[in-house]
Amino acid sequence: MFTKHLLAVVASVSATTAAAIAQTSTKFDAGANTNMAVYWGQGPSQPRLAHFCADSNIDIIPIAFLNVFPDQVGGGYPGTNFGNQCGPETFKNKDGSDSPLLSNCPLIGPDIKTCQAMGKKILLSLGGAIPDNQSIKDDASAIAFAKFLWDAFGPKDAKYDGPRPFGDAVVDGFDFDIESAVSPNDATSQYRGYGTMIDALRVFFAADVRKEYYISGSPQCVIPDAHLAIPIETSWFDFLFIQFYNTPQCSARAYFDASYGRKNDGDKPSSISFDAWVGFVRTSAMNKDVKLYIGLPAAPLKALAYDTAMYIAPDDVINLIDLFQCRYPKEFGGIMVFEATYSEQNLIDNKPFVDVIKGQLANNKCAKKPATSTSSTVSPTMVLAIPLRLFQSVHPPRPRVMGLQQLLFTLLSLPVDSLAQSLPRVCLIQSATALPHR
Repeated sequence: MFTKHLLAVVASVSATTAAAIAQTSTKFDAGANTNMAVYWGQGPSQPRLAHFCADSNIDIIPIAFLNVFPDQVGGGYPGTNFGNQCGPETFKNKDGSDSPLLSNCPLIGPDIKTCQAMGKKILLSLGGAIPDNQSIKDDASAIAFAKFLWDAFGPKDAKYDGPRPFGDAVVDGFDFDIESAVSPNDATSQYRGYGTMIDALRVFFAADVRKEYYISGSPQCVIPDAHLAIPIETSWFDFLFIQFYNTPQCSARAYFDASYGRKNDGDKPSSISFDAWVGFVRTSAMNKDVKLYIGLPAAPLKALAYDTAMYIAPDDVINLIDLFQCRYPKEFGGIMVFEATYSEQNLIDNKPFVDVIKGQLANNKCAKKPATSTSSTVSPTMVLAIPLRLFQSVHPPRPRVMGLQQLLFTLLSLPVDSLAQSLPRVCLIQSATALPHR
């Protein structure tokens, strides 16, 4: 995925968007196999977020990107880039120096609330392809980063006096789109800290029983993914938006052209690696029920994928949906598309790319319709059962995995009253052996 820096703020809301906002919201079902996840934030002259939330065909929107991590800027605030939705102004670090964290994004916060009222799930995406040096120094940095994300984008705490880029809006979770370059001098930098960061976020999530939060990842199609394979094994992901368009030999294009991505004539035929991802999740993932999405570019443009051949037209996408939605009705979650504005500009029979694909998802013979329940209450027992299970890995110990007591002690030392009140309850359920499925 790519980032672009555009600064002209778009302030208008179309009449269609305004009308859609007034409509009754739909119930999001994380367990459906018809969900459509669409990244937003990096499109050319992009409309505001609420415009896309008015599209009933979109279920999840990762906002892209928080693309500069604290350890890359000397431990200050991280940096963001949401294209034309923000001005150039930034927050000051605690020491008074300038940070790369954009402070003038007046439309995003209100739009997040609008989208959530319409049943959409809004995630903040971390990473992206530019810059390519994101990393986390150690577990302490990972926990501090997680705490900042919770303070800045989670429920507003009256005692917190740091940045709130989206005001009092609260995101529905975080997406890990880690694409930093491989460092031959520090191989562990590719995955170090992300599992700890996710585990810490899960503990913070447990402090808020009023809302359900999600963690997603956007790995490349190669297995193992250099950045997320180990975190997927040791930490709890809800969705994996697999990018089947950056690596030729395991791409969606390779399904239709078995020679695509082959380096030598003697290489075995290439194909999409969705089957292999299902196998990896079944045998190695912490969450065996994580939903797998087929990630595709929204248009045949190099701004979205380095090779325009990676674009799959809807007449071919339906073949992928028909195959994998039916073969893996439990594991298949839907389609991910990068990116919203490009999709809207790519019209097929006068419909945006995303709308056409959503129709294929929802109307396929193997579609699992969203749950009809209207209850949105999250069980405190279920939420508070999560942290213990998350920190007790069923796999052999890895160097990056912190012990439960160490992590809880570290978090308890942080000045977050709501967390401190909930953690004792976490400790009281150590006999819990099963994590309720979503």
